[in-house]
Amino acid sequence: MALDYYEDEDEKDSRSGNGRRDFDCPDCNANNPLEEPLEDGMEVLCNYCGAEFAVKALDGGRFKFREL
Repeated sequence: MALDYYEDEDEKDSRSGNGRRDFDCPDCNANNPLEEPLEDGMEVLCNYCGAEFAVKALDGGRFKFREL
């Protein structure tokens, strides 16, 4: 499998859903580190713009964020 020029295997695994410990804010696009891995039903806060989101797990290890 070919890698993008800026990715390595560890970065790909961190975005696959399992154990993902960061999220990109849908409002301001800032990357936010998390202490706990993302899970369905959890609430997250953007450390930059202050927006709060509910997390919804989708198929394939992806997540959808709904602003609260």
